[in-house]
Amino acid sequence: MATDGIRIYAIGDIHGELDKLREVHGWIARDRAEHAGREVRIVHLGDYVDRGPDSRGVVDWLIAGDNPEWINLRGNHDRMFMRYVTQPGWQDPRLWRHKGYHWLHEKLGGVETLASYGIEIGGEVTLDRSDLWHDAAAEAVPGAHVDFIDGLARWRRIGDYVFTHAGVRPDRRLEDQEDDDLMWIREGWLDYAGPLPFTVVHGHTVYDQVERYPQRIAVDTGAVFGGELSCIVLDGEEVGTLTAHNVRALPMRDGAPRRP
Repeated sequence: MATDGIRIYAIGDIHGELDKLREVHGWIARDRAEHAGREVRIVHLGDYVDRGPDSRGVVDWLIAGDNPEWINLRGNHDRMFMRYVTQPGWQDPRLWRHKGYHWLHEKLGGVETLASYGIEIGGEVTLDRSDLWHDAAAEAVPGAHVDFIDGLARWRRIGDYVFTHAGVRPDRRLEDQEDDDLMWIREGWLDYAGPLPFTVVHGHTVYDQVERYPQRIAVDTGAVFGGELSCIVLDGEEVGTLTAHNVRALPMRDGAPRRP
């Protein structure tokens, strides 16, 4: 697989786990020192906020460190956060129509994100009360944070690899992909076993370990649920998982792609 002569590091869903993010970047710095002189890209696959202990700290850290070597992609949680702050009353139709969920629902982690900005919410938040903290959020969240998330990329391609948060609709060109699919897709994607003209590197769906198939590499290993914050390395034909000590070869799984 071609990477256009670039050594690529791709990091899974962060979800407010600032300490784990810093640790992984320390691993990357060590690996880069062993490959001095190489052109590098570091891809963050999205979902910087929600659920974890320090969403604000993650966004601050990403803004402070942003540079031309970094590719920061937008996840579904990042979009929910931005729209809560900027669009009163907005609810993601994928959630509330089918599950009655909203961004401050306990399963989504918006409460933890607002807490990181100094907004404390006590007790259960129902759908009809979910926008009561909008004004406080709009005041507490710096404009630079909204601008950062608003400017995040939807997808990027390097050589034979495409990077996006959740995946792609297999029957559409990259240029025709919809945001909802790039940030949310599971059905019709995770079990897709047909050919693609590239390999997609994505997060969004949690696996126990990084999984590699011909069509895709799944990098979200549930950092916010007690798992690792995983990072893969792509360099020409090399495909590996970065650890604190080395790069471990990532074998192709046998059989058809599977849902977790």
